[in-house]
Amino acid sequence: MVKRFGLVALLLFGAAAATSAQQTGGTVRGTVRDSAARPIAGADVVAYPGEHRTRTDSAGRFVLAGLSPDKYKVRARRLGYAPDEWDVSLSKGGEVDIQLVLKHSMPMLDTVTIRADRECSRFSLDGFVCRRRSGSGVFLDYTEIDDKAPIWVADLFRDIKGFRTDVRTTPYGPIRVPAPAVPWGCISMLVDGRLASAALRVPDDPYDIVALEVYARADSVPKEYQEYTWPRRGDITRSGRCSVVVFWTRYARLTPKS
Repeated sequence: MVKRFGLVALLLFGAAAATSAQQTGGTVRGTVRDSAARPIAGADVVAYPGEHRTRTDSAGRFVLAGLSPDKYKVRARRLGYAPDEWDVSLSKGGEVDIQLVLKHSMPMLDTVTIRADRECSRFSLDGFVCRRRSGSGVFLDYTEIDDKAPIWVADLFRDIKGFRTDVRTTPYGPIRVPAPAVPWGCISMLVDGRLASAALRVPDDPYDIVALEVYARADSVPKEYQEYTWPRRGDITRSGRCSVVVFWTRYARLTPKS
């Protein structure tokens, strides 16, 4: 009887301590709406660091409770929309109300129609759908990108043969970047069908990417992008050829301009 009483008391003490810790933690609450001020249900809301996570209810409302005093980046995302985020600074037991707006609707890839007699476009999302049917590379649409729960763009390359992740130092701190699995390899990166450059950068946020094409072997690259398998000046490769990666962003067109 004494042992049982002691066990019950211990369990009650633990529950009380957990409740107390939750009550003393900070809270971020708010709503997620679209650009027409309509609530968005089922949106994922995450607070970094720590990956505190919840989803909005039918009225677009959410609550993240029990947060330690810190600076957080609160991000909301929902398939079919571009993400939005808010920087929050929480004191001990503090509460913050925010509103996140998902402004831009992303292209719905499953609505694209491809004719059998048409060549795959190199500058629009139609081409992504067309090449995916050939099965010669690795293809991820936005639902598969979302399933990977990436923090960095490099996280999208997890489990893709021929690639690894490097850490690169930037003025904003270290970030993870995709790299060839072998030190003498090279990667040509394209954004919306064009070679990445200072003016056309690979997105920093993986949730700005709506689709991804990865060709680890030069002989798997479709004819539309074969020119990019040859290394640019300064690249080092023993094979003489580069892998090709094509990032499609929320700004990509569904049909090329005439």
